[in-house]
Order: sequence, then C-alpha cells, then structure tokens
Amino acid sequence: MLTQENKITIYKCIMGQFPDAGLYRVSRVAEWLHTNSYIPENMGYKTFREFAEDFPEMFGFQNDNNDDFILIKKWQIGEQNMYNAFNANHPADSFFGSANIILNDDIIEMTQRSLYALTKILGNGYNVQQMKQEIYDKFDEAKKENRLTFFGERYTFPVGYCQDGLLVNGIITKNLSPIGKSLYFSFDKTKIYKPVSEIEYKTPPVVTGSIPPEDCEKIYKYLVDNFELETPIHMASVSKFLNDHGITRMRYGYYKMKDFLADLDFLNLDEVVLGGVPQIMVTIHLSDKYDYTPAPKPFSNRESESGSVEITDYSLLPTGRLSDFCNLPAKPVSILENFLMNKGIHTDYFQICNDISDDFEEARQNGTIRSYENKFIFPCRFKKDDGSNVELTIKPSAYEGKAWFLYFVDIHSREKNYVSGIPGKQLENFAFLGSWANFLTELASKAIDEEWDFSESPRRNFQILIQYIKYTFSRLVHENKVCISFDKKFASFNTGLVDNHYDDIYACFIPNDAGSDTEWKFTGFCTAASGGLGKELVNYFNPLPQPASYFSNSEDLYFDCSKPIHTDFDHIIIDNIKRLPIQFLYDQFFDNPEGKELIEKIKESSYDRITRNLLYDELKTLVSDNSRLYVRIQNRIKDSIELAKKRVRWNYKTAVPSYVPKRDSMSLILPLALLDEMNPDVALVVELTRSGSYQGKTILTLPQAYIDARLVCRLTGDWLVPKKILSDSSEGSEDFADAE
Repeated sequence: MLTQENKITIYKCIMGQFPDAGLYRVSRVAEWLHTNSYIPENMGYKTFREFAEDFPEMFGFQNDNNDDFILIKKWQIGEQNMYNAFNANHPADSFFGSANIILNDDIIEMTQRSLYALTKILGNGYNVQQMKQEIYDKFDEAKKENRLTFFGERYTFPVGYCQDGLLVNGIITKNLSPIGKSLYFSFDKTKIYKPVSEIEYKTPPVVTGSIPPEDCEKIYKYLVDNFELETPIHMASVSKFLNDHGITRMRYGYYKMKDFLADLDFLNLDEVVLGGVPQIMVTIHLSDKYDYTPAPKPFSNRESESGSVEITDYSLLPTGRLSDFCNLPAKPVSILENFLMNKGIHTDYFQICNDISDDFEEARQNGTIRSYENKFIFPCRFKKDDGSNVELTIKPSAYEGKAWFLYFVDIHSREKNYVSGIPGKQLENFAFLGSWANFLTELASKAIDEEWDFSESPRRNFQILIQYIKYTFSRLVHENKVCISFDKKFASFNTGLVDNHYDDIYACFIPNDAGSDTEWKFTGFCTAASGGLGKELVNYFNPLPQPASYFSNSEDLYFDCSKPIHTDFDHIIIDNIKRLPIQFLYDQFFDNPEGKELIEKIKESSYDRITRNLLYDELKTLVSDNSRLYVRIQNRIKDSIELAKKRVRWNYKTAVPSYVPKRDSMSLILPLALLDEMNPDVALVVELTRSGSYQGKTILTLPQAYIDARLVCRLTGDWLVPKKILSDSSEGSEDFADAE
C-alpha cells in the first residue's frame, strides 16, 4: 500500500518525464519508473497494473488498449492542483533564460550519431565521449566570455571551426520527445568564416591501454589451452578467438589489436609476407610467470548441438541479476510483449523484466549462454513458432548508466528462406551484399579478364555478371553446395570463376548483425589460403566449396544433327512475338497495312513500356486471326532452323549448352538468322526428349541466350559473343535467365 509521501515522490518522478496529462505507452512509463528505482515488486506489487490501480490519483485505464496505454492524470489534493504545483510546463522551463545553467548528463540528450558526426565535421579525431566533454567545456567557456546567447527558447554557443573554415555553433533546445532528458543538443554551420591557416585544432589525449595482471593470467590460460605453443598463428585467428570470449582491445583501452597483443609478455609478434601480402603472425610461449599446466584439450568452450560456442568460464559475464547491470529499454521489451500478446499471453513490462532476469540466471547455471562479437546470447522461457526458445542478446553500453543493455530480441524462426523462392532472388535473401556495384566490381577485378557487358551498354554495369552470380548461387543451393561452418560463424560458395592463376574464387560471408533481414553478410572474395579470408576458408572447410555442375552426359553438350526438331511455333510466334526482330515482323506484313501501322507505332520510342505491350497484344491477335501471316512467319523460322542445323554440321560448337534455372534443366541453343543469313537475330532453345527427338521449346533474345549459356561455362563460339550482341531493350529489366 502506497503512503501519501510515496505517492507524492512518485508523482514528482513521473512529472519530470511526462509533464502533460494524457495517454502514454505503459512500457515507457514502466521503464522510467524502473530507471528511477521505483520497481513495483520492490514495493509489494506483483505487476505494474496492480501498482497503477493502487494509485488512482495518478493513473487511469481506458476501456480499450489497457495493456498498451495508461492515462496520466492531473492530481488534485483538496484545493491544491498537484499537477500545477509540481510541473505546470515543460521540465526544461526552469533552465531556460538562466545564465547559471550547468550542462550535465542528467539533463541533456546527446545522441551518439550526432556526436560522431560532429567529430567528423570538426576533424578533431575525438571519440564521442571526448566530444561530449568538449561541448560541456565550450558551453562553460561561452558563459564566461558572454558568447552564450539565448533567443527563441534556444541557447547558441560556438563549438569550433570546420576544416573548411566555417564556424559550428552548438544549439540547446527543449527535448520534445516523450522519452529522454529535458534538453536536446544539436549543431549547425554558420556563415562566419576563419582562414584555415589560423585554425588551431586540439589533439585528443593519447590513451595508453593497460591489462591488469589477473587478466593477463586469464588470457594466458585461454590461449595456451586452445592454440599450439611455439607455432606461428595468424593474428586474425587469435583476435577472433579473444573477441568471441569477450576479451576485446577496447575493454582495456587499446586502439589496435596489435598493440594489445604486443603488451602480453608471453606472445611474440612477427611480420611476414605471405602470397605477397604483409601478415602478422603470433607465437605463444610457455611462461614461468604463471603457475599453470595447459589442459590436454580445450576447456574454455564447447560445441552445442546447434554448433554455436557456449561459454564455460562465466567470469567473463557480468555478476548479479540481469536487471541490476543491464538496461532493459522499452523498445526490445515491447517486441517481446507484443509477440506474447499475439500468442494470447498477457503480461507487462515489469513482469517480462523479472522473467528474463530469472531466465538469464538459469542460462548461466545451465551453461546455455553463448558469445559472439562481444555480445552474450541466452535463451528465455518463451517459445518461437518453430518450438525453439526466444533468444535475447545483451551487449556493452556506450551510454552512461548501466554497463550493459538489451540489444536484440530474436522471436523469428530460423528458416532458410533463401532455399525456396525466385531463383534470381535467392542470393539477396541469403546475405546482405552491400552495394551491387561494389560487389560486382570486386568480383570482376579478381576474376580472369572477361566481357561482362553487351555492346552499346549505356555504362559499365556488369549486366552479364550480375545474372551469372545470381543464378550460379541458385544452382549451388539446388545442389546443396553452399557451405556453412559447423559453428555457423563462416559461410562460403564457389563462384565458378577463376583468377589469372586459374585458382577458384570463393565468396565469403560472416553472420549478419542481430535483427537484420538476412542471416549472413558478404565480407569478401578470396582464393584458397590467400590472405586472411583465404586462410579462414581453409580453416573452416575441407573439402573446399565445390563449383556448380550442370550436365552428366555428352547429350547435354552436343547436338545430334540426325535427330529431328519438333518446334512449338505457337509459343514462339504468338507468346513471344516481342522477341522476334521488329524489322523481320515488318517485312512479313508487306501486304497488311494494319500490321505495318502497329509495327510503326511500336518502333516509336515515345511510347512507354505499357503502351508498347498493348500494341504487341494487338499484333498477337492480328497474327492469330490471319493464317496467311502466321504460316508466312512460321515458314521463315523453319528455314532459319534448317540453316542452323547446317551450321552445326559444319562446326559442332555452334550448338551451345545452356541452363534454365526456372525449369532446372539443360538445353542447347541454336542461332536463328531471320534478317541476314550471316548474322543471327535470336536463339532457338532445344531440349532432348525421352523419345530421342529434340523439342524446339522457345526463342530467346541474344542477351538472354548468352546469360543462360554463360552459367555453364565461358563461351568461345563465333556467334554468341557479347561484343556482337546489342543490349536487350525489348525485355526491359526482366531477369534474363528466367526467360521462358
């Protein structure tokens, strides 16, 4: 039961953050009380709702949305309006207009992003904490020098000059956000200019890291138990191992991992050149300084059933209950709260905080906490849709307050959504690739020189390469050749391309950040054992990822001229009339004015794609209804097929093997010359049937045909050559390799 004194104290606390009466999210109010140590369970209440119902002067509930929103009221005691007594206006009103204001972390909101951006603009090399202190110093300096101005409910003061000579002013205003502190910091450039030569930049103090002796011993035990002694080890492997176990350079104040390792007296660091690239190798020595005998096999980590690394040395974990050392923000907790609500489980912020604190302790006792990149991940009692436990991730906080915070709530079932779906989208569903331009440029520069754009392409945009890598990955998924390490910390696939030494090129991936749309993110291309990635590759996989394979017998590669071709002319002439050369169609309509008029309109570039498609639909109807036109076009295509068979008899390489991802089938493509017998215009796709004859299934534009064929191998023929192929405009942005 709350006393009157308790209520007044709590009311003051609430008014400090939520000065206006009205509806607020329960999670925000609960978080604010929790932050200020007003925890319902410590006051004898089981839930926040029970606490709020015992304070009707302050709180009220609506008839709906009771679980999401709570009403904060104006409190009236007798003739005194407590709302007006405590806070009639914004909490920052008491600061504004006062020359005695002192900035501190309790009253002003400075975002990490804003502070980081300011360091870049000023070019001072500060970290965000140093930048924050610099702002406080500049504010105090402006007060002393009467350069602090107050106008229009905002303080303005000079912070420093940019590298281009323009002055940057700091701005302090009221924080209008319902979550946060009373004041808000921002900045802007002014028109005041100072010559760059006169600007003096401060150099941030040099921070020298140090490692406590007890931590040196702990690190020594880790390394001698998990690595070979007196054997050079790549620094990346040692660094990754330490990071996975929560031992980071930042934790001890070091800017570079090399400097951190160099301060460990039982390690030697040597610079070597491997494959023409400078590398740092680490050698671990036994030390008489530590009375410790290495274990016969690793003990500091073990593999779980899912392959993830589980922690067994819990001295790395913060001590105490989760809620004691870890801030539990409203946003991630509300994600879990809404997830449970959708499952019919009604709870509140405080109950969830209490539950996950118990779950953290249970995970610590059961050994089910694992680490990844300085974050700790543990299961809680709630179940995902696939029956597995919801997992929570905590990580060190860069903000003032508690040292850790709840970073991510994983409520999603881990399904390999890249396995199914559109073949051309599977790679993007598998991993975050960054910019396609950068991804393709890096791959093209590493691979043996090849033409990756068609003739007259408007710019170098790797039109061929992007389709090649998308559908190569799709084939690898189909063959189960995308390799993922047992501990799920590394993934790779064989691109099917080679470098100038004819070594296979591999695409490599690392786990994506928690909460991302994809499970993996691209980290680079490599060849086996070359550079850091190449060494990671051979460390994780044996055998190495294999290239895609497309054919199993010679019939997939060679066209038998003795076998007949039965062609689906309806599909070619009617369904795919857009792929036939426009001049060829015009020539066939020499005695049909209506058809010639339609083709003239199609030729006009002023028509958009939708209009052109409508015109083609009219053309289809015209050809379908006119048997003379249909037969004329059919006979011309038959003649070109016979010519193609003659070319194959003369040179078997004229029939080019290709792969169609949508049908997961091999085919052969033949050149069809419809306008000029010396220059093919389209390609005929033929597939061998069970009866032993060929079926002419469809026609492809030459860009479509090249992309399908390039999946199988690099082409060396005389007719399907990128430099001779114009960029395909008739099909727009269609995924070429999916063409039917």
